[in-house]
Amino acid sequence: MPIKNYIGLNIKYLCENNFLSQDDFGAKFGLKKSVVGTYVRGISYPKVEIMQKICEEYSITLDEFVNLDLYLKYKGYTATTNYTTTVAEPALSDYSTEKDALLKTIAAQEQTIAAMQLTIDTLLKK
Repeated sequence: MPIKNYIGLNIKYLCENNFLSQDDFGAKFGLKKSVVGTYVRGISYPKVEIMQKICEEYSITLDEFVNLDLYLKYKGYTATTNYTTTVAEPALSDYSTEKDALLKTIAAQEQTIAAMQLTIDTLLKK
């Protein structure tokens, strides 16, 4: 049974979360867009040195990059694995006041960004 890893999914998440195209992401690490695409699709994997640079750039551990779905991690979930399936469960810290406040701040920032994008789109149409 092959071992599950999240490398491709996490590269896709890092690109989307940092508003980078695969070309932009690759340029940060000296990679071509087509190579990044093979990583995202799980056809191939980056060399350890590249993974170390990615982890350093985004302040994550190599273990997190390979073994955790970063989207779920940053949305307040942890992945727990049993022998047959992987299930997302709420992390214990989900229930802290500090985390709730942070999530509300992020939601407000996302709304602000959406409003700014709407303004930009409107101005570009003029």
